[in-house]
Amino acid sequence: MNMEQIEAFIFVALTGSFSKTAELLYLSQPTVSMRIKAMETSMGCKLFQRTGHTISLTKEGDLFLPYAKNILHMLQEGQQAIQRSYGDVEGELVISTVFVAAFYILPDLVEQFQKLYPKIKLTILTGHSHQVLEMVLNHEVTFGIAREVTHPQINRIQLMSDDMVLAIYPEHSFASRHQVSIEEVARERLILFNRGSLDWKLISSAFSHHQLQNNVVMEVDNIEVVKRMVKQKLGIAFLPRFSIQKDLSEGELLEVTVHNLPQINRNFELIYLKDTPLHGIMRTFIDFLMQSKVLQT
Repeated sequence: MNMEQIEAFIFVALTGSFSKTAELLYLSQPTVSMRIKAMETSMGCKLFQRTGHTISLTKEGDLFLPYAKNILHMLQEGQQAIQRSYGDVEGELVISTVFVAAFYILPDLVEQFQKLYPKIKLTILTGHSHQVLEMVLNHEVTFGIAREVTHPQINRIQLMSDDMVLAIYPEHSFASRHQVSIEEVARERLILFNRGSLDWKLISSAFSHHQLQNNVVMEVDNIEVVKRMVKQKLGIAFLPRFSIQKDLSEGELLEVTVHNLPQINRNFELIYLKDTPLHGIMRTFIDFLMQSKVLQT
């Protein structure tokens, strides 16, 4: 018995036709018949039975089919593992992601991924977390990157977590201090990013807990705009730390600890439909993410 015979057996079982199998495998019909005959001889039993023009599996054939599929699947997995080691995997992968991840995380990830797998085309769609989830549920994308969403039909893999921190401009009065109180922050001009998000709800709850009214002077739905406003000294803002890493390293923004504000930590997760077989390009992408230095910093 060999792999060509097993492949022919699976295709005949799925199509119920020797001629259709021959067409799909680019073989002649006699060649398909010969492979099935050789396989039956090797196994010592009939795998198919003919009733008029209908071909169906025998009891033995039906029993062997899941094992045959597993054999072929394992062979393909082994071939793809070798291809991945040489960066020869090719195809297309469609993913959806929240805007923040698309702007601050994906560029470095995609650069690394395409260096390793130049033959894989990535299509990236963006949206808010609930939209990313909908795209996964509607089979519009294979994977989604979202902020802590739950649904009975999806699996989740944590990619990275990040803190919300207070970002100020270098000339601000807080700049010379390691810590400030939430009471002091409440008196400052705050630029609000993403009202309605869990991040902001947690921060707002902390102000309410201390019976403080925050001084929001501006609301903006784009982190880059918020950062520009802070640099222009129009106010200070709570932002995800990873979104200001470059600004911090270049001294354009500073991070200040608010000592009586609870740490606000949010996860970015890879989501996909349950029962999705993770092989081929999908397995390649997950393995890459798990080993990526971008997500480990």
